[in-house]
Amino acid sequence: MARIPASINVDKVLEVAKLLGSMDLRRSDMFDTRFFPPRDADVESTYNYFLAMVAIDHRAHIGDYKFQRSINGEIFTGSDLLWRLGMEMFSRDPSFFSPRRLSKLDPVIVRDWLVGDYGPVWDYGVRAYLLRDVGIKVARNYGTTLRLFSVGGVEELLDRLSDMVAYEDPVKKKAYLLIKFLVSRGLLKVKLNEIKLPIDNHLTRIAYRLGIVRPEDWIIESIRHGIHVNSDLDVRLRMIVRDAWDAVVRVGKLDPIALDDFLWRLGRTVCITDKPNCEQCPLRKVCNAHSRGVFINEHTHYLTYYY
Repeated sequence: MARIPASINVDKVLEVAKLLGSMDLRRSDMFDTRFFPPRDADVESTYNYFLAMVAIDHRAHIGDYKFQRSINGEIFTGSDLLWRLGMEMFSRDPSFFSPRRLSKLDPVIVRDWLVGDYGPVWDYGVRAYLLRDVGIKVARNYGTTLRLFSVGGVEELLDRLSDMVAYEDPVKKKAYLLIKFLVSRGLLKVKLNEIKLPIDNHLTRIAYRLGIVRPEDWIIESIRHGIHVNSDLDVRLRMIVRDAWDAVVRVGKLDPIALDDFLWRLGRTVCITDKPNCEQCPLRKVCNAHSRGVFINEHTHYLTYYY
């Protein structure tokens, strides 16, 4: 891989890890039936659901598109709405997510499922392709998801998943997200030190602002001007962000799943794009951006199904 135009700030890693280690970080509820199958759901159907839904869990809106809907008086947007719609489908027909069904999936079905008066998911055709590929690869290579997930460790599972287009990301955002869900559900047994954080735009933005990752000046200028980076540079930047968060986990002796849940919520509600709500942020005392009053966002790389 080419040189990464950013560096890890070790002193800041130590400072952030110490603060996070003093906090009561807790995992999200992976049994919330608004988004996930109930505890008594069939095990194979649950595997099918998580494999399929994570495969299509990337940006749900882009540009002027707004992916949002009110369901039973509750507003769902972005990834939350995607998973809420996933559970509506699962409740109607759990077999929809089986490899056999996915391998023959018609894009029109995905359009009708994910596009409505609440606004379209911007790339339903891409998501249909990703789901079909998952179904074809699992059916051809393993027969069932039960066999797919019968592995000796994380590395073996990562290798198996990388054969699927949805999971080919070198930074393995979706793969580690899937592992996080399955571990939290008790469906996958791994050592916590084998788990890395699934790096998306939220975790990247927070890393830049805290200062645990220091992009070179020309990257910062590109971010400020919204210049789109190519896929190779995107991978290199997210890779060093992943390494930085991995260092925070190890130094702070943190649960990587709880930390990812915390950071994802923080990025969606507090450390948001353009106008962060710093007074609500429990990390503001160790945040470079807050102390300097200068905020950058994540680098711009939208046209991707990696995250």
